[in-house]
Amino acid sequence: MDRPNYFQTALSNFTTDVACGGAIRHLTDIGYTLDQIVERLDYPASRTKVQKIMMDYLYESQVLLREEPSAALFAGREEYVQEQDVYGRRTLRKIIYDQDSQYKMTDTPNLTPMSWSEVTTGKQDILWKETSYDSRRDGKLTELLYRKCQENGENFSYVSCCFRFLNIDSSGYPVKEENTVGAEIINCLHKRQQEYLRGIRWENPVMYHRLNQRMREIIGKLYEAGAYSGVCYFAVSRDKIRIVEDIKTV
Repeated sequence: MDRPNYFQTALSNFTTDVACGGAIRHLTDIGYTLDQIVERLDYPASRTKVQKIMMDYLYESQVLLREEPSAALFAGREEYVQEQDVYGRRTLRKIIYDQDSQYKMTDTPNLTPMSWSEVTTGKQDILWKETSYDSRRDGKLTELLYRKCQENGENFSYVSCCFRFLNIDSSGYPVKEENTVGAEIINCLHKRQQEYLRGIRWENPVMYHRLNQRMREIIGKLYEAGAYSGVCYFAVSRDKIRIVEDIKTV
Protein backbone atom coordinates (compact mmCIF):
# COMPACT_ATOMS: atom_id res chain seq x y z
CA MET A 1 0.00 0.00 0.00
CA ASP A 2 1.26 3.50 -0.83
CA ARG A 3 1.46 5.02 2.65
CA PRO A 4 1.36 8.69 1.56
CA ASN A 5 -1.77 8.05 -0.51
CA TYR A 6 -3.27 6.01 2.34
CA PHE A 7 -2.78 8.82 4.84
CA GLN A 8 -4.01 11.44 2.38
CA THR A 9 -7.17 9.41 1.82
CA ALA A 10 -7.66 8.89 5.55
CA LEU A 11 -7.15 12.60 6.23
CA SER A 12 -9.54 13.54 3.44
CA ASN A 13 -12.21 11.17 4.80
CA PHE A 14 -11.69 12.50 8.32
CA THR A 15 -12.02 16.10 7.11
CA THR A 16 -15.23 15.29 5.27
CA ASP A 17 -16.67 13.54 8.31
CA VAL A 18 -15.85 16.47 10.59
CA ALA A 19 -17.29 18.95 8.11
CA CYS A 20 -20.53 17.22 7.24
CA GLY A 21 -20.68 13.76 8.86
CA GLY A 22 -23.25 14.87 11.41
CA ALA A 23 -25.46 16.34 8.70
CA ILE A 24 -25.20 13.17 6.59
CA ARG A 25 -26.16 10.96 9.52
CA HIS A 26 -29.06 13.25 10.45
CA LEU A 27 -30.41 13.33 6.88
CA THR A 28 -30.04 9.55 6.67
CA ASP A 29 -32.03 9.22 9.89
CA ILE A 30 -34.94 11.27 8.54
CA GLY A 31 -35.14 9.27 5.32
CA TYR A 32 -33.20 11.24 2.69
CA THR A 33 -31.79 9.28 -0.25
CA LEU A 34 -28.09 9.48 -1.14
CA ASP A 35 -28.79 11.84 -4.05
CA GLN A 36 -30.90 14.10 -1.84
CA ILE A 37 -28.16 14.23 0.79
CA VAL A 38 -25.49 15.15 -1.78
CA GLU A 39 -27.70 17.91 -3.17
CA ARG A 40 -28.48 19.33 0.27
CA LEU A 41 -24.93 19.56 1.64
CA ASP A 42 -23.17 22.92 1.63
CA TYR A 43 -19.77 21.23 1.95
CA PRO A 44 -18.37 20.05 -1.43
CA ALA A 45 -18.20 16.34 -0.63
CA SER A 46 -18.08 13.75 -3.40
CA ARG A 47 -20.90 11.26 -3.82
CA THR A 48 -18.49 8.43 -2.98
CA LYS A 49 -17.46 9.98 0.35
CA VAL A 50 -21.04 10.80 1.28
CA GLN A 51 -22.08 7.24 0.46
CA LYS A 52 -19.30 5.83 2.66
CA ILE A 53 -20.38 7.90 5.66
CA MET A 54 -24.02 6.99 5.01
CA MET A 55 -23.23 3.27 4.69
CA ASP A 56 -21.09 3.25 7.85
CA TYR A 57 -23.98 4.85 9.71
CA LEU A 58 -26.56 2.40 8.32
CA TYR A 59 -24.44 -0.47 9.64
CA GLU A 60 -23.66 1.25 12.94
CA SER A 61 -27.34 1.98 13.63
CA GLN A 62 -28.28 -1.53 12.41
CA VAL A 63 -30.70 -0.25 9.81
CA LEU A 64 -28.72 -2.50 7.47
CA LEU A 65 -27.23 -5.90 8.38
CA ARG A 66 -24.74 -8.02 6.48
CA GLU A 67 -25.88 -11.20 8.22
CA GLU A 68 -29.23 -12.70 9.20
CA PRO A 69 -30.74 -10.99 12.28
CA SER A 70 -29.62 -12.50 15.60
CA ALA A 71 -29.97 -11.90 19.31
CA ALA A 72 -27.26 -9.24 19.01
CA LEU A 73 -30.11 -6.89 18.03
CA PHE A 74 -31.15 -6.83 21.67
CA ALA A 75 -27.77 -5.70 22.97
CA GLY A 76 -28.09 -2.23 24.47
CA ARG A 77 -25.48 0.43 24.83
CA GLU A 78 -24.65 2.38 27.94
CA GLU A 79 -24.68 6.14 28.11
CA TYR A 80 -23.91 8.37 31.08
CA VAL A 81 -25.77 11.64 31.55
CA GLN A 82 -24.77 14.33 33.99
CA GLU A 83 -27.42 15.56 36.40
CA GLN A 84 -27.32 18.43 38.87
CA ASP A 85 -29.42 18.70 42.01
CA VAL A 86 -30.81 21.87 43.60
CA TYR A 87 -27.58 22.28 45.60
CA GLY A 88 -25.41 22.24 42.49
CA ARG A 89 -24.02 18.77 43.14
CA ARG A 90 -23.36 16.86 39.95
CA THR A 91 -23.75 13.12 39.51
CA LEU A 92 -23.64 10.68 36.60
CA ARG A 93 -26.57 8.42 35.81
CA LYS A 94 -26.29 5.37 33.55
CA ILE A 95 -28.96 4.81 30.87
CA ILE A 96 -29.16 1.77 28.59
CA TYR A 97 -30.46 2.41 25.08
CA ASP A 98 -31.23 0.07 22.23
CA GLN A 99 -29.16 -0.04 19.05
CA ASP A 100 -30.40 3.17 17.43
CA SER A 101 -30.30 5.22 20.63
CA GLN A 102 -33.95 6.21 20.41
CA TYR A 103 -35.67 3.98 22.94
CA LYS A 104 -34.65 2.63 26.32
CA MET A 105 -34.26 -1.12 26.42
CA THR A 106 -36.72 -1.27 29.33
CA ASP A 107 -39.41 0.02 26.98
CA THR A 108 -38.96 -2.92 24.62
CA PRO A 109 -41.50 -5.75 24.97
CA ASN A 110 -39.79 -8.86 26.33
CA LEU A 111 -41.63 -11.66 24.60
CA THR A 112 -38.76 -14.11 24.27
CA PRO A 113 -37.69 -16.72 26.84
CA MET A 114 -34.03 -15.69 26.50
CA SER A 115 -32.46 -14.60 29.77
CA TRP A 116 -31.21 -11.03 30.15
CA SER A 117 -27.58 -12.26 30.17
CA GLU A 118 -28.13 -14.07 26.87
CA VAL A 119 -29.77 -11.03 25.34
CA THR A 120 -27.08 -8.57 26.36
CA THR A 121 -24.20 -10.75 25.23
CA GLY A 122 -25.85 -11.29 21.86
CA LYS A 123 -24.44 -14.81 21.63
CA GLN A 124 -27.70 -16.73 21.77
CA ASP A 125 -29.15 -17.71 18.40
CA ILE A 126 -32.82 -16.98 17.87
CA LEU A 127 -34.91 -20.13 17.40
CA TRP A 128 -37.12 -18.89 14.60
CA LYS A 129 -40.70 -20.04 14.07
CA GLU A 130 -40.90 -20.37 10.29
CA THR A 131 -44.09 -19.89 8.28
CA SER A 132 -44.91 -18.98 4.69
CA TYR A 133 -46.97 -15.97 3.73
CA ASP A 134 -50.46 -16.85 2.49
CA SER A 135 -52.57 -13.91 1.32
CA ARG A 136 -55.80 -15.86 1.90
CA ARG A 137 -54.88 -16.41 5.53
CA ASP A 138 -52.73 -13.35 6.29
CA GLY A 139 -54.36 -10.67 4.16
CA LYS A 140 -52.49 -8.02 2.17
CA LEU A 141 -48.71 -8.28 2.62
CA THR A 142 -48.16 -4.63 3.58
CA GLU A 143 -50.88 -4.88 6.23
CA LEU A 144 -49.35 -8.06 7.67
CA LEU A 145 -45.90 -6.45 7.82
CA TYR A 146 -47.35 -3.37 9.52
CA ARG A 147 -49.06 -5.51 12.18
CA LYS A 148 -45.91 -7.52 12.85
CA CYS A 149 -43.82 -4.35 13.13
CA GLN A 150 -46.34 -2.94 15.59
CA GLU A 151 -46.00 -6.09 17.71
CA ASN A 152 -42.21 -6.30 17.57
CA GLY A 153 -41.10 -2.73 16.97
CA GLU A 154 -39.40 -1.64 13.75
CA ASN A 155 -35.99 -1.89 15.44
CA PHE A 156 -36.41 -5.67 15.66
CA SER A 157 -38.06 -6.27 12.27
CA TYR A 158 -36.05 -6.96 9.11
CA VAL A 159 -36.47 -8.08 5.52
CA SER A 160 -33.97 -9.86 3.28
CA CYS A 161 -32.83 -7.88 0.23
CA CYS A 162 -31.19 -9.17 -2.95
CA PHE A 163 -30.42 -5.87 -4.68
CA ARG A 164 -26.72 -6.29 -5.39
CA PHE A 165 -27.43 -6.26 -9.11
CA LEU A 166 -28.31 -2.57 -8.84
CA ASN A 167 -24.83 -1.21 -8.24
CA ILE A 168 -22.22 -3.92 -7.61
CA ASP A 169 -20.97 -6.55 -10.05
CA SER A 170 -19.57 -9.96 -9.16
CA SER A 171 -16.08 -8.47 -8.69
CA GLY A 172 -17.29 -5.92 -6.18
CA TYR A 173 -17.05 -2.93 -8.50
CA PRO A 174 -19.86 -0.50 -9.40
CA VAL A 175 -21.53 -1.38 -12.69
CA LYS A 176 -22.86 1.04 -15.26
CA GLU A 177 -26.60 1.41 -15.02
CA GLU A 178 -27.15 0.76 -18.72
CA ASN A 179 -25.36 -2.59 -18.39
CA THR A 180 -27.14 -3.69 -15.23
CA VAL A 181 -29.01 -6.91 -15.80
CA GLY A 182 -32.36 -7.03 -14.01
CA ALA A 183 -32.49 -3.34 -13.06
CA GLU A 184 -35.95 -3.18 -14.65
CA ILE A 185 -37.20 -5.21 -11.68
CA ILE A 186 -37.56 -2.02 -9.64
CA ASN A 187 -39.42 -0.07 -12.34
CA CYS A 188 -42.66 -0.59 -10.41
CA LEU A 189 -41.30 1.67 -7.66
CA HIS A 190 -41.58 5.45 -7.71
CA LYS A 191 -38.52 7.67 -8.25
CA ARG A 192 -37.54 8.22 -4.60
CA GLN A 193 -37.85 4.52 -3.78
CA GLN A 194 -35.60 3.65 -6.71
CA GLU A 195 -33.13 6.35 -5.69
CA TYR A 196 -33.00 4.98 -2.16
CA LEU A 197 -32.17 1.43 -3.30
CA ARG A 198 -29.58 2.64 -5.81
CA GLY A 199 -27.91 4.81 -3.19
CA ILE A 200 -27.11 1.84 -0.96
CA ARG A 201 -23.97 -0.16 -1.69
CA TRP A 202 -25.33 -3.70 -1.61
CA GLU A 203 -22.09 -5.49 -0.75
CA ASN A 204 -23.43 -9.02 -0.32
CA PRO A 205 -25.80 -11.09 -2.47
CA VAL A 206 -28.28 -11.07 0.44
CA MET A 207 -28.50 -8.30 3.01
CA TYR A 208 -31.08 -7.37 5.63
CA HIS A 209 -32.82 -4.01 5.95
CA ARG A 210 -34.92 -2.79 8.85
CA LEU A 211 -38.63 -2.99 8.02
CA ASN A 212 -39.41 0.69 8.37
CA GLN A 213 -42.30 2.25 6.51
CA ARG A 214 -40.26 2.89 3.38
CA MET A 215 -39.11 -0.73 3.11
CA ARG A 216 -42.59 -2.09 3.83
CA GLU A 217 -43.91 -0.04 0.91
CA ILE A 218 -41.04 -1.09 -1.36
CA ILE A 219 -41.40 -4.79 -0.58
CA GLY A 220 -45.19 -4.56 -0.95
CA LYS A 221 -44.92 -2.98 -4.40
CA LEU A 222 -42.28 -5.43 -5.59
CA TYR A 223 -44.35 -8.38 -4.36
CA GLU A 224 -47.50 -7.13 -6.09
CA ALA A 225 -45.47 -6.79 -9.31
CA GLY A 226 -44.25 -10.38 -8.95
CA ALA A 227 -40.70 -9.16 -8.38
CA TYR A 228 -39.94 -10.09 -4.77
CA SER A 229 -39.19 -13.29 -2.92
CA GLY A 230 -37.49 -13.28 0.45
CA VAL A 231 -37.81 -13.58 4.19
CA CYS A 232 -39.09 -11.25 6.92
CA TYR A 233 -37.72 -11.52 10.45
CA PHE A 234 -39.47 -10.36 13.63
CA ALA A 235 -36.97 -10.91 16.40
CA VAL A 236 -39.14 -10.28 19.47
CA SER A 237 -41.85 -12.81 18.56
CA ARG A 238 -39.27 -14.97 16.71
CA ASP A 239 -41.42 -15.10 13.58
CA LYS A 240 -39.64 -15.81 10.31
CA ILE A 241 -42.04 -15.38 7.40
CA ARG A 242 -41.00 -16.64 3.98
CA ILE A 243 -42.45 -14.74 1.03
CA VAL A 244 -42.59 -16.51 -2.34
CA GLU A 245 -42.91 -14.46 -5.52
CA ASP A 246 -46.53 -14.16 -6.64
CA ILE A 247 -46.16 -15.76 -10.07
CA LYS A 248 -49.81 -15.08 -10.91
CA THR A 249 -49.15 -11.34 -11.23
CA VAL A 250 -46.13 -11.66 -13.52
